[in-house]
Amino acid sequence: MKIGFDDLFAGRGGAELAFSERAAALSGSEVEIRGFLAPLHDGAGRFALVDTPGACPDCAPAPVAAIHLPGFRAAPTTSAVRLRGRLAYGFTIAADGVASFLRIENASIATGLARGG
Repeated sequence: MKIGFDDLFAGRGGAELAFSERAAALSGSEVEIRGFLAPLHDGAGRFALVDTPGACPDCAPAPVAAIHLPGFRAAPTTSAVRLRGRLAYGFTIAADGVASFLRIENASIATGLARGG
C-alpha cells in the first residue's frame, strides 16, 4: 500500500509535529513510502527516512518527521527513494538498544526517484 508522510504525521513542518491516528491503524501493514535517507549521528551507519531532503532528526532546530529503519543498509544518496517494508508503530527498544516509536521493518528500496519524482 502506497502511503505518504501525511498518513503518519500531523503538524508537519512545525513544533506541533505528532504521530497521526492513522499511524497506529497502519501498523503491521506492508507499505511503500517516498522520502529521503538521513544518516543518524550514532556512528553505527543507521538511517531514518525523512520527508525533506537534508533534514536531520538528530540536530534539526524543529521536530522532523522521521521513520526509523532498523537493519536497513544503503549507500548514502541525496535523491528521493521509495522504500517498502512493514510499518510498526508503538514504543520499542531494539536488541541493540535503539528506541523508536515508528519504524519500517525489513525495509528495502523499491525504486530510486528523481528529486521532482
